[in-house]
Amino acid sequence: MAATPPSYTKLTHCATYPAINPTQPGLSTAGKVVLITGASGGIGQATASSFAASGPRALILLGRRTDALAQVASVIRASFTNRELTVQTHEAELCDPSSVRSAMDKVAAEFGGIDILVHCAGALAPVVSLLQADPATFLDGYKTTVVGTLVAAQAVVLANKTGTASATEDKPVTFINLTTAGILFPPFPGMGAYVSSKMAAVKLLQAFAAENPQVRLHNVHPGMLETAMSAKLAETIRLPYAYDDISLPADFLVWIASPEAEFLTNKLVFSAWDVDELKGRKREIVGGPPGTGELWIGFQGFPRFMAGQPLPGTQ
Repeated sequence: MAATPPSYTKLTHCATYPAINPTQPGLSTAGKVVLITGASGGIGQATASSFAASGPRALILLGRRTDALAQVASVIRASFTNRELTVQTHEAELCDPSSVRSAMDKVAAEFGGIDILVHCAGALAPVVSLLQADPATFLDGYKTTVVGTLVAAQAVVLANKTGTASATEDKPVTFINLTTAGILFPPFPGMGAYVSSKMAAVKLLQAFAAENPQVRLHNVHPGMLETAMSAKLAETIRLPYAYDDISLPADFLVWIASPEAEFLTNKLVFSAWDVDELKGRKREIVGGPPGTGELWIGFQGFPRFMAGQPLPGTQ
């Protein structure tokens, strides 16, 4: 029997549900330009379809393989023949800053900027014990996960500067980064390289958002999904959790980009968590003074004091 992952909400989900249905008026992306990296992969393709249902001004698919991107775009256009939907594909390699920057600059020049970036692209590092890891190739996974994330973050902010009327204007952008619950859970043997690279990317983005206040950052664990990456992982290790339906993270990502979820900026959330419960705990999640609030990556038991005064709930 599959284990039940720990949860922040009492109610959890394994497939989409009405509160995150992307056709809801409150989740509409009308007038927005949405760009998805890794758009030809399983989660990227599903996410593209969900955002298409939310009615954006333009849906931009970024990935390494032109043919695969074209197929995803064709499926989306065929699914939404009842309304006008601009879908573009751009071939780019995340570890090639010039190709990513060129693609995003073209989008920003045509549409005036990018409003939402969903960073689905990723790579699975070799699943071996760290004792067996090859030091000569260890950083290959980090290059895609960490450097690729930095490239995407830089490109969207710089493109938005060039796409606006003033090169000094900071156009707001919502950056949604797909990460893994493994950075919070106890270690699973063989996953050290992958999980540590994901943690590095989260901390990098936290710093990037602090330096660029126009970036609204969300880190999301999409759940256990039956994708090409999970199939590759299953060749070496079997995690004790059941698969979620891919509709859950795809629709949840539309919700997290909406005004309803803005209070979760700079937080880390799981797509399985019930959004009504999350909204009901807004005050606890946001917190007050520095060091308070929930769903941020911190150090258990720290801090307890600010300026010599105990924080609420401590002695």
